[in-house]
Amino acid sequence: MDSEPSILIIEDNESAFKALKDAFAPLTHKVWKAAGGKEALKLLKNLYFTAVIIEAQVPDMNGVELIKKIKSLDSRVNIIVLVTPFLTDLRVKTLKAGAYAYLMKPIDAEEARLILKNAVENTCLMVQAGKRKYYQDMSILDGLTGIYNHRHFYEKLDWHIAHMRRFPQAFSVFMIDIDNFKKYNDTKGHPEGDKVLRDAAQLFVDLTRENDMVFRYGGEEFAVILAQTEQHNAERVGERLVEVAAARLPVTISIGLATFLDHAQTRAEIVANADKALYRAKITGKNKLCVYSKDIDK
Repeated sequence: MDSEPSILIIEDNESAFKALKDAFAPLTHKVWKAAGGKEALKLLKNLYFTAVIIEAQVPDMNGVELIKKIKSLDSRVNIIVLVTPFLTDLRVKTLKAGAYAYLMKPIDAEEARLILKNAVENTCLMVQAGKRKYYQDMSILDGLTGIYNHRHFYEKLDWHIAHMRRFPQAFSVFMIDIDNFKKYNDTKGHPEGDKVLRDAAQLFVDLTRENDMVFRYGGEEFAVILAQTEQHNAERVGERLVEVAAARLPVTISIGLATFLDHAQTRAEIVANADKALYRAKITGKNKLCVYSKDIDK
């Protein structure tokens, strides 16, 4: 965000605009003018404003509706509404519509500057919070499917293992592969292949519980951590995934299942053993779930 915030004043009268501009001085800001709601919305679509100052009644548009439209364009923009004393009912309506604050006319310059200063600071805080969330999301989410990524899978595995050592309760891991994906991708094209990956990811999220976690492990391979889930319960979930995927997707899936501590004592072991079970599913016909067992290693 620029060090000098931009403020938009919606006012069709030049002398009234100058009076408003003077009232909000001497704060450091760029001031833009729009004669009405339609002009303001055009500016807001192309420029970023820290705050917007409007009359409760705008010449070419309902003021409450204008506030809603501005907030729909950018929810971070703080709107300060100017209200005449005899329109007191509009104060609540504008706040409900999303206004940050209102000022009663005639405007007290000191109050106006204070409210604008707070509005600018509030917007800056929202922008910074949004940036932090954006970069946090970028580090743990897969860009194509929107689910968690490979890196976060290992972070959550570490958490589950540490948690289990304190509060012993089994958890299970699926390694999932889309069957014959390369052939489908080559035949249908990459856009259709990407759609299958997105649809598969959504399916896995829909068919697992809120406290389970779905990850894109890489390529056409996914992973799922089933919290507090022993092998027999995990098998039922996995079989359901296989069944529904075959019915709803243009491809089938294979799943390998391993359960901590039954099949593994470490993070590396549970991933490797779920992967071995997945390989067994692939070489024995695909479109199925296989559970890890020691005979796989033989």
